[in-house]
Amino acid sequence: MARLAVISDIHGNHVAFERVLVDIERRAVDAVLCLGDIVGYGPDPKECLDLARKACKLIVRGNHENGVLAPETSENWNPLARAGIAHSRACLAAEDLEYIAKLPLSFIISGQILGVHDSPMPSDHGMNYLRTRTDAAQAFRWLDAAIALVGHTHVPACFATIADPAAVVAPDDVDAYPVAAALQSHAQPQHGAGSRRQRFVSNATFEIPRFGRVIINPGSVGQPRDGDARASYAILDLAKSTVEFRRVAYDIAAARRRTEAAMLPDISASRLAIGA
Repeated sequence: MARLAVISDIHGNHVAFERVLVDIERRAVDAVLCLGDIVGYGPDPKECLDLARKACKLIVRGNHENGVLAPETSENWNPLARAGIAHSRACLAAEDLEYIAKLPLSFIISGQILGVHDSPMPSDHGMNYLRTRTDAAQAFRWLDAAIALVGHTHVPACFATIADPAAVVAPDDVDAYPVAAALQSHAQPQHGAGSRRQRFVSNATFEIPRFGRVIINPGSVGQPRDGDARASYAILDLAKSTVEFRRVAYDIAAARRRTEAAMLPDISASRLAIGA
């Protein structure tokens, strides 16, 4: 498997998920890997779960899957997240919950690629946020594999280090790639909304170290939070030692209508248009 499509945080947005899979089909990848949070927030958890089961070679369980299995764990989450958990539980059948319960919390490919939902650094709640060089430095201390694939933040990112795995990694030992800036460099302001919209699919490709370790976050398919409303995913090319971050335009108005029809909170629908 030399070319891997990496997706995460679909969050019940079937409209966006379908468009991302269409884009992936054009990119000649060997497999699709999913880093969790297929359900939650959005209107179509069942449809997204069914599609992920068909399209993805490996899937890990995210914190929203855990929330669906054990709703009491989401009691301290924000109201939008709790509403999404309740909606997802209402939409999913017993067999869906059984499938989710059997999903692993991580996967390893050839001893070189680790896939987790939030971070290589373990936690009791599975909700570590890996956003900064400091966060990455802490995570690298738990990473023996050459590559870690993570999601959870809904923001595309890439961190690398050539520090010895046996050494304590400091923030200054971490390179942070300017992923979000590169992906939005061609975006055009949307009139009257202050958000950014792309008229064509954009991408940004970065070389990753052949020696050293790297942490890659593909961003969110269904609910981006970096100010760019387009769906986000990544393609990892192991032969070329590159990672390509892609943004895919989709019918946001249709996704908002579906969210409103599901009687989910208004903000769950409106935030899709501003990538927040």
